[in-house]
Amino acid sequence: FALGCGAALAQDTATIHVVGSINGATCSLSISDATLTIGTVQQSVFHGIGTASPTSNVGTIATDPSCTASTVSMTFTGTADPNDTTLFAVTGGAAGVGIKLEGLSSAGWQQAIPNSTASPIVHLIGAQSFRASYVQSATPIVNGDANATITVLVTYT
Repeated sequence: FALGCGAALAQDTATIHVVGSINGATCSLSISDATLTIGTVQQSVFHGIGTASPTSNVGTIATDPSCTASTVSMTFTGTADPNDTTLFAVTGGAAGVGIKLEGLSSAGWQQAIPNSTASPIVHLIGAQSFRASYVQSATPIVNGDANATITVLVTYT
């Protein structure tokens, strides 16, 4: 009788669990909202498409000074003006104007473009200054309230 002699095979399994986390810069906003007031602007200020009103007060959004990141990048979302997509649309009844929002960067006042990730406003940690103005985007201009709400996405690097 020839019985095959073979090595007996046995298998066991084990699991390795890897646990941990990766932390980036721990940062937060110390001032999260800004209100920019342009005020009442007469239609006679506008002399054609592209002309602007005086600017608003300067408002700030500030990052926590203990933030360990070196720079802050801000992008802006909101409804774009139907006639000029580089401006934010107004709500409240006015028409023919959009809102130009600017932030102060190391290069000077930089325009915030609605819904664009291509050109964020980048600055060092600390307070970021903003101002706004109305810009004529169509003819005729219609009287009414001209407000907007703009969301700011803050990215720390």
